[in-house]
Amino acid sequence: MADKMKQHFYQRWWFILIVLILGIGIFENIVNRLEKVETDRVEVTDSSFYKKMEREELKEKMSQKNKTPEVVAAEIIMKNFGTTYVEKEKAVLSSRFESGVVEAIALEEKVKSAKSSKRSFLYNTVEFMKAMKSQEEVTQATLIVQAPLTDRYGNVGNEDVMIVLMSRETLNKINFNNFKAENLSAIADSYWEHPALSAK
Repeated sequence: MADKMKQHFYQRWWFILIVLILGIGIFENIVNRLEKVETDRVEVTDSSFYKKMEREELKEKMSQKNKTPEVVAAEIIMKNFGTTYVEKEKAVLSSRFESGVVEAIALEEKVKSAKSSKRSFLYNTVEFMKAMKSQEEVTQATLIVQAPLTDRYGNVGNEDVMIVLMSRETLNKINFNNFKAENLSAIADSYWEHPALSAK
């Protein structure tokens, strides 16, 4: 009987079976991770921290003597954003304080030129962070500034134009009496601005 041709290991049934099992395992792992990421995203956006505070609840807290950091944040936004009373009231889209973290979203409805708007947003953010520094229980402060932007198709919608995050450690380093707003991007723990603010 003639000698059988020797098969390479990658042609043997057991090797093909191992590769198939590994492939199925890797595929299942990828699918499970994608599902987990989507679930986490839904849970974060549905959590109470990210939901808007009802205006009535915010107004009630503002009238109290001892003001929480979220109320102080809302008051600073109302003071610095908008020009009319209605604009100032609409300026507070969200203000939350949980586990030492303040996160506020401010809306500036009237936007002038990119340069003057950016200067205004920087100044208002510095005022916000100055107020957060005075709140001892705040360990981290984030201000998200939104403004109406027009897309290429002419549609106008409110979008994030600036996001600034500062830790307590960074806030403590700043001497707000001499601080220049244009240095904010250099010293913030996290700083982002929409390209529209850099337009000339």
